[in-house]
Amino acid sequence: MLEIKPAPTTHAVPARRWRNYYRVYHVLSLYRLGTIFPGVHGGPDVFPSKEIAEERAHSFIRAINPPGRYLMEFAGAFPEGDAAN
Repeated sequence: MLEIKPAPTTHAVPARRWRNYYRVYHVLSLYRLGTIFPGVHGGPDVFPSKEIAEERAHSFIRAINPPGRYLMEFAGAFPEGDAAN
């Protein structure tokens, strides 16, 4: 009468590729990307995990921003196919 059935698994497959997104405040000329205008842009690289993507983004932001100024900030790491907008 009362049969116990296992709950169906509805979990999504973990993302395998993560892309960093950055918010740009000034027009920049970056050697790999060319000229970038203000707005939200995806980075050129993909990473195997969110932790690695965030670690690389934070080190990139520290390297590109001069002391006391913000030319670009980290908007987040998203699975490949999703967007920050």
